[in-house]
Amino acid sequence: MDADQRLAPHRHSEFWFGDGNIVFRASNTLFCVHRGVLVRHSPALEAILAMPSGYDTDGTEQLPIVLHQISEEDFTYFLNWVYHISSVPPPPEEQLLVAILKVSHLWMISNSIKFAIDGLENLTLQPTRRLELARLYSIPQWIAPAIHEIIPMSLVNTTDTEAAQMGFKVYTIIARAKEVIERERWALAAYPPSLLEAWSGFWWKKVARAILHPTNPLPLTQTLQLIIEAPLPDGMNVACRQAMIDAMIELDGLEVEERIIEGVIRAVTSYFSSL
Repeated sequence: MDADQRLAPHRHSEFWFGDGNIVFRASNTLFCVHRGVLVRHSPALEAILAMPSGYDTDGTEQLPIVLHQISEEDFTYFLNWVYHISSVPPPPEEQLLVAILKVSHLWMISNSIKFAIDGLENLTLQPTRRLELARLYSIPQWIAPAIHEIIPMSLVNTTDTEAAQMGFKVYTIIARAKEVIERERWALAAYPPSLLEAWSGFWWKKVARAILHPTNPLPLTQTLQLIIEAPLPDGMNVACRQAMIDAMIELDGLEVEERIIEGVIRAVTSYFSSL
């Protein structure tokens, strides 16, 4: 039993309705609300409440339904959304939306889950935070965009908060993938696909430097576009450049980075599904 549950609970100042017919406890606070209002939003909750508990007083002030891992603030924000009334100043928007998402995910309330996800998508959240929310609340459509943003990030500069949001398993998957991508970058940069002096000079000055840039490396899939758009180096004509481009396409090395990232997305998605 945690410290909150050892203390005598108190009634919430706003969400204790005299005509309420079901009592919940979040942290050390009691909420007396309307069963019909809640089950209208959540058929899953209706099924849960219909299950016999063995206690005649279950859901009363004497024996409230305890909401484990739901804080007083989270449940208050959720009820604000359900009842659309509040004298409580609204929290920061992310905190409000995550609170709604947290309770709604517990009770499988689809309309408020959609409301919270749509709202969060309009906010500027760090990719590691989006990945954390995707894991906690089953939002698979957020995994791929977050991974694509995280992969180019420097792990050296990753904060403790960002690492915690990813979790050890995901951090390890991403770190290993980044190491493989780094090896592929060095391999491509070190060996230009032509021994022509004009091409080699252009490769080292333009392409290799872009691929190995320490803070903003060129994605390998954009290498061809860089070559196509760059002015022809002295000593090379259009046909010669096209021959080099064709050779690079035939080697199929430019797609390896994207394939590695796709593998990361599959691994993370599979891991989240197993939780």
